[in-house]
Amino acid sequence: MLALVLSVSMIAPVSAAGGLSAQASANASASTGRMAHRGGSFRYEGVGFSTRSAQDAIHNCCYWGKRTPVEIAVSRGRNGWFACVRYR
Repeated sequence: MLALVLSVSMIAPVSAAGGLSAQASANASASTGRMAHRGGSFRYEGVGFSTRSAQDAIHNCCYWGKRTPVEIAVSRGRNGWFACVRYR
């Protein structure tokens, strides 16, 4: 399942997020152990966390199921999975 999630992590170009990709945001959350909205030029960004799976972390993101995702990324931290989803 992780391979599938990571394979769709770069749907939008990095430049569209002001140079910070969703993957970079997820990696930063995983390295610090704290979720944070890092933004960029996207109007809608959701962050999520799960101790169970990467897919659960994505489903726990703000706006999931309500907006169209354009960039999805997850990163494994020492205490679980961190996700960042950017929406149209």
